Amino acid sequence: MPLAGPGGPVAATAAPDRAARPARPAVAPAAGDSPGSGEAGSSGPPARWTGGQESREGNAVSNKPESTFDASIDKTNLLLKEIEQAYGWPKERRNQSYAALRTVLHLLRDRLPVQESAHFAAQLPTLVRGVYFEGWDPTVVPVKLNRDEFLYEVRQNFPYDVAGGAEGVVRTVLGALRRHIPQGEWDDVRATVPNDLAAVVP
Repeated sequence: MPLAGPGGPVAATAAPDRAARPARPAVAPAAGDSPGSGEAGSSGPPARWTGGQESREGNAVSNKPESTFDASIDKTNLLLKEIEQAYGWPKERRNQSYAALRTVLHLLRDRLPVQESAHFAAQLPTLVRGVYFEGWDPTVVPVKLNRDEFLYEVRQNFPYDVAGGAEGVVRTVLGALRRHIPQGEWDDVRATVPNDLAAVVP
């Protein structure tokens, strides 16, 4: 019906059509960390995790960010604890187990091609993955290191004297990691490094 105005009837105008805004697609939760158990806030023995997909037995997996973060802390503590147990270190020497993990991860990362490195990192807990990629420059990898050069770099970056020396550090850290990485991915890593270096990869 026309509206009355000062100059007579005014035709009603329809509002311009607005293009329907497309619905934002739902973001699927990233595959990876889910609640587990370990030293941080857990009673009872630590649970095993494999490829970043482990939950506390009998409990439903939670997609809440805080639950994912807590699970990543648990898994990281479990990994560090396994390194400490291999050397007989108390928890108070966690700075050493962390330094060992960080040193070996960075050298292994730089020895791998970009695609293989990304596949390997996807199997790590979120916190460990952050350590893994810290300072990474994908434009300069893989760095060609043979066994002796790799062990030399371990000695340069790990400032502690431990039983077994640099090779012992490499075997201990990689041995702990191997227990939580799918066998197929681990085989790919071993196949990527030179034969003399593969000899120290469990």
